[in-house]
Amino acid sequence: MRPHCPVDRFGDGYVVTMKIRPGRAGMSPDLRPAEAFMESSFPGCVQREKHHSTLQYEVPVCSLARIFQLVLTNKEKLNIEDYSVSQTTLDQVFVNFAKQQQLGEEDNLVLHPRAAGGRRGTKITPFKGKTS
Repeated sequence: MRPHCPVDRFGDGYVVTMKIRPGRAGMSPDLRPAEAFMESSFPGCVQREKHHSTLQYEVPVCSLARIFQLVLTNKEKLNIEDYSVSQTTLDQVFVNFAKQQQLGEEDNLVLHPRAAGGRRGTKITPFKGKTS
């Protein structure tokens, strides 16, 4: 049974980056086994990037030793050429927070009483008509 790693809403945790080597020379690497491994080994992980031979995942708060142990144990089987594990940066946390706070999440935005001369309880409703 795997220990549970709680998911933090704004991305607190680790970033796992893996470079996958092709199974045979001249072929493109098959990323699917590594993707399946990450999703089954780290429930709640989020794929942040996927390029020709590189995968990057945000892994929820978890044991750093467990991440290294699982990746190292499966390195050859998954054709992992290189990998790194780093802490989520403050910048990444901020970007994730900002994405969650987009205006589209709510129809009304309540202004702070001192914002741009607004009055207490003043609401701004997004414009939903045509623009010319």
